[in-house]
Formats: sequence, structure tokens, C-alpha cells
Amino acid sequence: MSDIHAAFHDSLRRQLAAGNCVAPIVDCIGKMRSEGLADNEIAGLFRHAADELTRPLRAQPRKTRSAGPA
Repeated sequence: MSDIHAAFHDSLRRQLAAGNCVAPIVDCIGKMRSEGLADNEIAGLFRHAADELTRPLRAQPRKTRSAGPA
């Protein structure tokens, strides 16, 4: 990973931690582990959830710039 990418990821982690976004996710992972799910199963669930979040974005048609009145 390049220095730029590492700095970006570090900044993103700090922003998420400051907004208390990480704690609920860690809590959720802990609950799934206590229910017996393996880490690869948990990762699969998070990948599926991420796909669900991006689906509406992919389904929207791209806006085209109109030429305006001629």
C-alpha cells in the first residue's frame, strides 16, 4: 500500500472512531462470534451488507447533461 493510501485509510479510521461508528460494528462482530459464526462467515455477511448498500447507487441511471436551449 502506498503512503498516500495508508494515510487515507488512517484518516478514515480516525474519523470513524471519532464518530462512534466503529463501536457498534465491533459489538455486532462480538455477538456474531458468541453465536458461533466463524470470522470468514462474518466477513461474508459484511461483504453482502456492503453490496446491499451500493445496490441503489448502481441502479440509478446516470444523469446526462442537457445541451440546453438551442
